This record gives sequence, structure tokens and C-alpha cells, in this order.
Amino acid sequence: MSVRSFLFFDLDRTLWDFERNSLETLQGLFLDFDLKQHGVRDFDAFNVIYQEENRKCWADYQCGVMTKAVLRGERFRRTLDILGLDQALAEGLGEAYVARGPHQRHLLDGALEVLATLQARGYPLHILTNGFKEVQHIKVENSGIGRYIDAVWTSDELGSLKPARACFDGALKGVGATSDEAWMIGDDHEADVIGAHQSGWRAIHFAPDGETPKTSPAVASVRHLRDLLALLP
Repeated sequence: MSVRSFLFFDLDRTLWDFERNSLETLQGLFLDFDLKQHGVRDFDAFNVIYQEENRKCWADYQCGVMTKAVLRGERFRRTLDILGLDQALAEGLGEAYVARGPHQRHLLDGALEVLATLQARGYPLHILTNGFKEVQHIKVENSGIGRYIDAVWTSDELGSLKPARACFDGALKGVGATSDEAWMIGDDHEADVIGAHQSGWRAIHFAPDGETPKTSPAVASVRHLRDLLALLP
């Protein structure tokens, strides 16, 4: 494969361990905001509801129904409402979550090794993410992967979310590449694989659970990041 190939990685759940980092952040917020004293039975009771409301809010955000400014507090507002708590806490929880979360450093197994190897092989490495610009850049630098990444492209800065073609085209323009030179590697089949394919890119689906649709246009599916090294010589 030509070293002219540009590799774009998704960030959350592809390189940065979103589940672990988010969980640790939420556990800290539960204690610091003393939610048990406010009437929440335990952290698990809070977290189960939060995860569902966060999923719904993100779905609304990706559909353009909700802005990121609203999303930050709304997911906590809905959680507190279901728990019967004072929603005045929601704004503080939302701000604290966004402030603390990006400073968590857990990466998925093999992330640093794979990025270092691909960089040594001559591949330009980029991040293309739907996450918020003010947190994604911090994640990249704090987690240690910034030394391998040429640039971070966020949907905020590009003006559209994956899987929209405008998002992929914007990233291509930014690096001065053509669609046949670009590869997208990510865990979200719709946003990363379908979006890349419809934009003329090649895509590799990162599917730790092995659940890649049989009709997927992905060039390949990998369950572990180290599997990429055999596909990208």
C-alpha cells in the first residue's frame, strides 16, 4: 500500500476508552455532588438512568434536534428528573463532566503501539470525530496519542457530523488529499463506515464485539486494534 494513504481514526471507543473514562468521571461526580445525600440509592441507580438519557440526547444531537450546549446539561436534567431530584444540580453536573472527562487517560488496548507502528511506516495519521472540539483536543494530548497524530478534525470545526459527506470532504480538503487516498477506521458502523464509503473513502470497521453487518461496505473488520497492522503494511 502506498504511503500516500491517509489514515483517519475515530476517537471515542476506537482509540480513547470512552466507557471506562466516562464511568470514572461519573463516579467522581456522584461523590463530589453528594448525590446519595440528595436521595439517590447508589451510583448504579444513577448511572443506569444517565446512560439511557445520554444515549437519547446524543441521538437528538446527531439528528440536529438538539444543540451541544443543550445536550451537556439536558442529559443530567432528565436523569435528575426521573430520580425526583432538584434539577438545579444539572447545570453544574454537565459543566463538571465536560471539564473533567477529557483529562481521563485510558486508551483501548494496543492504541499507542498501533499508532506508533503506523507512523513509523510512513502513514499520515489523523483523528476525525463527532465529539466536541473543546474536549476532543484535550483527550488527544492528555492520553499520549497526540505525538502520533498530525491533526484532529472535529465535526464542530468542519460544520457537519459524520456520516454526512460534508464532514469527510472537509477533512480531505484540510489535509490536501483525495477520497481514494483516505481510509476511515472507527467503531460506529453508520457514522464511520457507511459515511466513509458514501464519500468515496475506504473504511475498516473496528468491532470488538465482532458485530459487523454482513452487507457492510467495509474493506475489513477487526476485533482488536493490533489487527490493523496486518492490513496496513
